[in-house]
Amino acid sequence: MDAGLLESLSKYRPREGKDSLENFITEAFAWILNNHSDFAGFFLNKVTDNPNMQLQDIDRKDCEWLTQYNFDGVFPDMVCLSNNRAIVFEHKAWSHLHKNQLQNYRDYAARNFIESKVVLITASSYQHSQNPDLAWCWSDVCELISIWLEKNTNASFIIQEFLRLINSEGMGPPAPISHESILYYYASVDIKKNIGNLIKRIENENWSVNIKSDFKLFVENKSRLAYGEAWGRMGLHLLTSWRPGIFVGILLDGNDHCTKPINPIKGPDFCLIIDFDNDLHGQYPSNKHYIELVNKLSKKVASLQNGFQFYDHLADTKIKSKNKWHPIHIRKPMLDVFVGSSTVDEQAKVFYKNANDLIRLVTEEESFWKLRNDCKKNL
Repeated sequence: MDAGLLESLSKYRPREGKDSLENFITEAFAWILNNHSDFAGFFLNKVTDNPNMQLQDIDRKDCEWLTQYNFDGVFPDMVCLSNNRAIVFEHKAWSHLHKNQLQNYRDYAARNFIESKVVLITASSYQHSQNPDLAWCWSDVCELISIWLEKNTNASFIIQEFLRLINSEGMGPPAPISHESILYYYASVDIKKNIGNLIKRIENENWSVNIKSDFKLFVENKSRLAYGEAWGRMGLHLLTSWRPGIFVGILLDGNDHCTKPINPIKGPDFCLIIDFDNDLHGQYPSNKHYIELVNKLSKKVASLQNGFQFYDHLADTKIKSKNKWHPIHIRKPMLDVFVGSSTVDEQAKVFYKNANDLIRLVTEEESFWKLRNDCKKNL
């Protein structure tokens, strides 16, 4: 998928103390509202049509849309002003409100405007809290924009690009494995089934392309569990044995592996895990090829700067109980891997590409194959 204009610009480095994505979305949306009065009127009508959003004397044709308005030291993302009435907007991507954030806005507005209302727009309904007068998701905004674009086919390309930006960040209409269900995995009942369906879809891809020898695809299919699920993870095994083996997929529950996700707020991790059979647990940590593999992979992953993290489980001093079956993880929040995907085909391509990139990191290392040769001798 080619990057759109706003999507590309959203990658600017954040300023200290600022969220670059949330600020960029806000500034872009406010610019559209200030420069396209026909769309602004349509949007404001939809906002104020809500029963909780009734305001007297709001002039829909004479509004000012301001960002970073100073409310005595606190700064709502956007404010719509008209005839000394204010609609205060707080925008969130995947973060949550600060303590008393909306109440602070209400307190200032009550002192400085005749009337005011508070609107919260977030990536997910799970982020709706603190009792705003109106709570929407960015997917609701996308739907409004799409409706408006159907009747305004000659609209400025920037409005279409804004819609593309929201979709690319996983906040538009939900994908088959929705970004919300990834983020709120523990409250989701469908994500395991959907991941299982995804694994069925991609298991017949050319997984041997980056593996020299000993290739053998294996997918867990345990009774009463989702397809590909075992030991808290779902995915593919790619070698004949765990001497060592390679797994690629999703680590849903790290209890068996004695690990925690990179960012629990973002949910499970997409990962490659190197596995060892039980009889090797007393030997491989001191094997020179294992030590070389750990050193080289840690440096390679760090140099990529693509969000993937090298995790040396045995070296983690915060974990008292170590699981020697699964010592090496290369991982990234699943949410960040799948962000921007919106169809089954797109998610299958994302899974296959990211998994193969990780496989190549491992199989290109001679130390990995020398380690396997050493482990085979111990059979």
